[in-house]
Amino acid sequence: MTAGRGRAATLLLAGAAILAAAGCGPDKGAYLTADRLRSGLVVSLDGVGGYNWGTRWLRNGLDEAGVGAAIHIYDWSKGPGGMFVADLTDRARNRAVAQDLARTVATYVAAMPDRPVTLIGHSGGAAMVVWALEAMPESCRVDRAILLAPALAPAYDLSEALKRVDKRMYVMHSPADVGLMAAGTMIFGTMDGQHSVSAGLTGFELPAQAADVHQYAKVRQIQWSLDLVKSGHLGGHMGWTTTRFARDYLAPILLGLSDPGQPMLRLPSPGCQADDDRHARSQG
Repeated sequence: MTAGRGRAATLLLAGAAILAAAGCGPDKGAYLTADRLRSGLVVSLDGVGGYNWGTRWLRNGLDEAGVGAAIHIYDWSKGPGGMFVADLTDRARNRAVAQDLARTVATYVAAMPDRPVTLIGHSGGAAMVVWALEAMPESCRVDRAILLAPALAPAYDLSEALKRVDKRMYVMHSPADVGLMAAGTMIFGTMDGQHSVSAGLTGFELPAQAADVHQYAKVRQIQWSLDLVKSGHLGGHMGWTTTRFARDYLAPILLGLSDPGQPMLRLPSPGCQADDDRHARSQG
């Protein structure tokens, strides 16, 4: 088999895995064509309840902005019949579904190792993105992860997930999202089982004893402000997934035109570290 035919076969395998994962979900064939799969992959997950309104709006915005990668809506929820509480509390099932997502992404990465991959999760779907990253082998890397209003506790340790992210993890949160990301998760719990406000309200904290705190240099946190109103985001829970916000704010990130947010951790440059070492020796 020639190299070209071999690459075509692996591409078909990756496409078949993604289409199988899509099942009867909200994906449309126009977003999973061979040409799009050759350009890269965006996987988008909605919050609890299985409605996938936000993921459709988001997909439309990315497409309008010229994101040419395949855009796969991964439907992880039990659906409206399961109600949102089951999606929040059935952690064993959620971890198993995250492992399935990890296998789907790993199949694509193995077939197309030089193509960009971005995982986007909203609310409960952001927790699923984190758990899928944790479930991937460390040799399977994605370019970026975008966590929109993540329904995880602020102290959740992201370092294991960050090992599978090459470039950036963007965390977007809003202090105005008090109904769901404060009251809601304090009553019903976060996806990781903590009855507290969530990172979707406050952003993440640097954990006191992270497995690898230096991984946090990849994290950029973006707090909602009035400046985002011009991108169509009014501060509420669904503002992160509107078509306009995806087109005007998220798409430039995927296209390599924007790198917004505040870094959680700034690592010293090698020169600064050498200066610190010399200073320490002089004081010894």
